[in-house]
Amino acid sequence: MDNGTQQETCISTDAQTPSDIPAQSDDVIMDDAQSETSTLTKVDAGGAFDSKSVSEDFADSGRESKSDAEQEDDPQSGVDLHEDSRDATAVETHASEDDADDGVMPPEHSSQIPVGAQQRMTPNAANTGVDAIYHHPIRRLKKCWSAYKRTRFYRIWNKRPRFSYGAYVVVAFVLIEIADMGLLWSVTKELTYDSNASESMLQQIISGTYHWLSGTSAILNFFALGIIYLICVTLINRFWIGTALFVVISGIFTFANKVKVTMRDEPIIPSDLTTMTAGGAGNVTSFATADMQSTIHAGIVLVVWSVVLCLLLQIVDKRSMFIHCSWRRPFSGPKNIIGTVSRVLAPILSVCLIVTYATGLSNLDSGVRKFVDEIGYVPRLWNVMEDAQMSGAATTFLSLTKVKAMESEPDYGKPAMQRIYNRYARQADAINMKRAGTLTDNTVIMVLSESFSDPTRVPGVKLVADPMPGIRGIESTTTSGLMLSPGYGGGTANIEFQQMTGLSMANFSDSMLSPYQQLVPNRLQFFSFNQMWNQACGSDACSVGFHPYLQGFYLRNVNYQKFGFSHLYTLDSNPQIKHQGTYQGVGGTSETVTDEQAYQNVLDEINDPAGDNRGSQYIELVTMQNHSPYPDVYGNSNEFKDDNDSEVPTDERNAISTYAKGVQRTDQATLDFLDQLDAMNKPITVVFYGDHLPGIYTTASQDPANDLALHETDYFIWSNKASQRSESLTDAKFSSSNYFMAQVAEQTDAKVSPYLALLTVLHERIAAMSKPIASVADWSVAGSPTYLDSDGNPINPDALSDEDKQLLEDYRMVQYDMCVGKNYLQDMGFMELPSSHS
Repeated sequence: MDNGTQQETCISTDAQTPSDIPAQSDDVIMDDAQSETSTLTKVDAGGAFDSKSVSEDFADSGRESKSDAEQEDDPQSGVDLHEDSRDATAVETHASEDDADDGVMPPEHSSQIPVGAQQRMTPNAANTGVDAIYHHPIRRLKKCWSAYKRTRFYRIWNKRPRFSYGAYVVVAFVLIEIADMGLLWSVTKELTYDSNASESMLQQIISGTYHWLSGTSAILNFFALGIIYLICVTLINRFWIGTALFVVISGIFTFANKVKVTMRDEPIIPSDLTTMTAGGAGNVTSFATADMQSTIHAGIVLVVWSVVLCLLLQIVDKRSMFIHCSWRRPFSGPKNIIGTVSRVLAPILSVCLIVTYATGLSNLDSGVRKFVDEIGYVPRLWNVMEDAQMSGAATTFLSLTKVKAMESEPDYGKPAMQRIYNRYARQADAINMKRAGTLTDNTVIMVLSESFSDPTRVPGVKLVADPMPGIRGIESTTTSGLMLSPGYGGGTANIEFQQMTGLSMANFSDSMLSPYQQLVPNRLQFFSFNQMWNQACGSDACSVGFHPYLQGFYLRNVNYQKFGFSHLYTLDSNPQIKHQGTYQGVGGTSETVTDEQAYQNVLDEINDPAGDNRGSQYIELVTMQNHSPYPDVYGNSNEFKDDNDSEVPTDERNAISTYAKGVQRTDQATLDFLDQLDAMNKPITVVFYGDHLPGIYTTASQDPANDLALHETDYFIWSNKASQRSESLTDAKFSSSNYFMAQVAEQTDAKVSPYLALLTVLHERIAAMSKPIASVADWSVAGSPTYLDSDGNPINPDALSDEDKQLLEDYRMVQYDMCVGKNYLQDMGFMELPSSHS
């Protein structure tokens, strides 16, 4: 037989006995036998078998050889096993060919038969005896694989390189930077994809953002993306497949972010994932319009080709595993032990790292927060779009994922909540015995007047004229007093949240800085008082919100929809708020919508003929007129310039004078608004309150003795002539916004739910509560909760009676159930008002 022309192939043996197999097939069989045994079968000159060797071969034939992957990763193996196999085959091939020609079973075949059986068998019988073993499909596959490994292609392919870990680091760094630039591009509305440009999408992204890579947002993005990359690689334990997964995740996030920013001026936030898992994927996909199709298409193409490239590199790279380990022999030696432990721990630690990073962003005392603060991290949770641009889209997303809303309640559970329900159901029955009205028979208007307060109450401020004589007159004839605010100079949404839900910032942990961003979007449902009106009229048409600014601020568009409002009308909603005029003064034009215009939107809603059959409504109005800054748009028409005797620096005095003029305009607009409501033949109650003082009192704020005064604003509860109302409430001198709805029920002589009963009793014992935020710009929490009695004096929590402590504990447990727990109370009907017939 000519070895030069011999072609080794894997042939079918179904119609052939071993004696009929051509000699070249014996090489295949012999090579397999040689790779499975340590001793070659010895054949003497007469063709006799060496019994000892044959027995050893038979015993070893079922023993599994070392896998290719283990041979590749074995640092002690410097021998080319395939080359050894070929040398052994060459030595034995002549004997095999001679035996085959003589009709004698070759020794490598007979090694599969016990020695005793060989002695009793003729050559033909021996060949027949091994036929079943030879035809086993697994052995046939081994023969094919063995033949393939001796081909020239395999010898060349087997010499492909293993990528070094240094190369992996370089690739990872480059891809993370590209993903980082993608996130920067996604939150910049000015940067768009031009499908007609000569540059590809990747080139357009890089050229538009590379100069921002040294900024805070890029650095923070890099950290977050790096941890996500690490999770992908360690979880799969294949570098290139893990890289492909990272490309898919970062690509989807980048282009979804771009679409949402373009269409809604808002980045992707965790609540979008909650919406999708709750069956709202259609709402998310609705972000995309026809104008964005070219961007989406180009993004898909870019991601797909990147994934294909990664998969090809996985094939080319001879290093199959990122972390070497052997699941078959995990503890067979030091190397396998270390590899196995590393393989298990690496993804676990990576996940722990991302969780620690995400939770640490909102914890002011965490090492993560202190680290990112050194880089320049300043969260802007009042505007997630601005936060994504300044802190990075990845950082914004992670900072909103998981926040410790409240300290754990070890006694929490359905039995505990049932006891609370029973306790305050009895309180509600006792209260309702003395009342006759139905709360939802009244149209209730909540007016959050931006930054409204009495400037003459601020220590050191002296104004000759009274900027709010009209409201002061109203306060003297109706329920009114001072509201304890958690904010100074900002924090509007926190006060609004308290008023909408009856919950208190005092019960939250220090890391819960803004429930509108960190809590409400991530809950599948959330109770708010307007839902009582929705239930009464059977539709969300009874709940309407107005805010003459942008809907994305504090995620109001997301939260109002979750609260059950039919519409939130803003400057950028669809449809937009109708009346949005600004003030034209001799010194310029203001940038905010006037209170006159804001009130007119509410009046139009109430007078809408389409709502005649709708019944009473819940209307939320958040104004903007007195929002900072305070440029001098009034000129010489501002009488407070000359009537300001405040002993403060000139710039501060000018700001106070301008602000006082705005308060005066609010005073007059509010009087006109109430006069029109008073003329209507339907019961209407208005809750008017300032959310916080403006942050212009620099001199007063430097004295800690003024802290309480700088957190107290004016409020009143007014009902028109058509309302069934009680006399002014005697315990209303101090309050906080979480109590407002309970006070409305009391003023309108309305029956209450168990929840409102809890708030009613709590307000009688603890008039106001809050957890002040000293510096809203940096969102840093200052101190523990503050409690006030009915005279406005601070209460020492340790001096509370057992009954008061039980009230506070029940209130915390209710808030825990609504914000962290399983909403047992809402399912029990804790928030439901009694029927009008009960």
